[in-house]
Amino acid sequence: MEQVESNKLRDSVSKEYEAKLHQQGGFCAHQFETEFGYGEEALQSLPSDAVDSSFGCANPLAMGALNPGDTVVDLGSGAGMDVILAARKVGMQGRVIGVDMTGAMIEKARRNIAEAGVDPIAEIRKGVIESLPVESSSVDWVISNCVVSLSPDKKQVFSEVFRVLKPGGKMLLSDLVVEPLPVWLRAVIALKSPASAKALDRERYLATVTASGLANVTLRSELVYDETMLHSLVMDELNIREGFWRAVLDLNGAQVLSHLLKPLVRPAVRYGANKISSIKVYAEKPL
Repeated sequence: MEQVESNKLRDSVSKEYEAKLHQQGGFCAHQFETEFGYGEEALQSLPSDAVDSSFGCANPLAMGALNPGDTVVDLGSGAGMDVILAARKVGMQGRVIGVDMTGAMIEKARRNIAEAGVDPIAEIRKGVIESLPVESSSVDWVISNCVVSLSPDKKQVFSEVFRVLKPGGKMLLSDLVVEPLPVWLRAVIALKSPASAKALDRERYLATVTASGLANVTLRSELVYDETMLHSLVMDELNIREGFWRAVLDLNGAQVLSHLLKPLVRPAVRYGANKISSIKVYAEKPL
């Protein structure tokens, strides 16, 4: 039964992010201008499709020091933006492996990698982050951008991070954490994104990383979403593009649901403000 539920959650995530390919901007779009985000020069150097189809919460490379020749794995690599940026840092002697489970995202990422000219360095592999298609003790860095929080088995994800890292290898990821919320609010979130409703709070998240065997687990930074920011993010996620009755006539279930949820946005944001954060977490595999 637990495996069935895990598969249902993964399927919901895959469908959610495939649908997002038809919209522009998500959490990441709001972060481009902050210290958590991406420099304008870096953005301008990327294929526009990689930027427009990025739905992370912060730049996992902003506080990391990738070196030429490093091997990097990106968990949930999406449209390939962080894979491309990492490839440019590690150079021709390095290697970057993106792992994603959504077919449409994988195709898009491969096109973006080729357009960016880093395909000799970077590749995208299909797989789930709870069972990485990567050899044990083979990588210097694991990065990720707002993906682990969506996993149905976060403990297994960090066990996999430990497995694939070389001794002394490092992890640096951005992710969302959610402090305790009313049951009704978690239920509302689950209507739009079942996996997001299962996000951990900060302390449980860090404890899960530590339990994997990774050492020097550090909260590098945290951005708490206030009411204004959270309202903007929620409206981006609802992504209302057409009127209610048009959505009904078009049998567009996602748009109908977004319209039905819209009246709940204000009370949900009031309860959720300052309880949802974007964090950066660093850890190392012991020598």
